[in-house]
Amino acid sequence: MRENLRRERERVLARQAELESLAAPINDAAAKLAKLDAVLESRAATPQRKIERLEKARDRRIAKIQQEYAAKIEAVQAEAASAGTHLTPEEQEQESSLLREYASAIVEFSANASPAELAPLLGVSTREAKKIIEQAKDDLAAPGTVALPPTATPVPSPGPDDNQPVTAA
Repeated sequence: MRENLRRERERVLARQAELESLAAPINDAAAKLAKLDAVLESRAATPQRKIERLEKARDRRIAKIQQEYAAKIEAVQAEAASAGTHLTPEEQEQESSLLREYASAIVEFSANASPAELAPLLGVSTREAKKIIEQAKDDLAAPGTVALPPTATPVPSPGPDDNQPVTAA
């Protein structure tokens, strides 16, 4: 009985060796296919990794540019806020001179014309024109800077073909 077991064992081992030798080409081919699959996967993943690196670099550059321009914009806004509201002494003198000239022209005009004729020229009501004339007279009488009311902004004068009576003084 031992002999039978031994022969059976030898036969099973021989069959196993035979199957292993028959499976060797299959296993080799499978290993080569797995290697090829790994190479293909690596090749397919390489462009994706490169794309991801490029996208990250792009995003970093965009963020850097946004920060640079945000700083530049803030600097310009700060400069505009501080520089735009203050007049230089030369500009203040020029503004004062122009305001005196404007007030003088209004007083001169009102000496030869009525407030109703001045109103359309300034683009205001007759009542407002009267106030502007009085303010101009007061400003010319007082020493110092001439100040005009905010509604007394000059409007472009009508063309020469308009039939408005305007007399020069």
